[in-house]
Amino acid sequence: MSSAARLSPSAPGTGAGGHDDRKVPPVSDMARGIGLSVPAASLPDVVANAVLLQGYADLLAGFALPDTCEPAYEYTP
Repeated sequence: MSSAARLSPSAPGTGAGGHDDRKVPPVSDMARGIGLSVPAASLPDVVANAVLLQGYADLLAGFALPDTCEPAYEYTP
């Protein structure tokens, strides 16, 4: 099991039993496009992390903010 799956067992895009219903991103093609080499041993975890991050990105993209929301001008953690 990958680190990403262990950190977030109910990650978006992950079905029952750890089966992912969504298409696996073409990680090797994306890495080659930016001149990055991903070792074969790391590829399963990199793919799992890409799927996890895409699920969170989809969640954020689906969150509609009305035009009446006040902008956050200053961020203080």
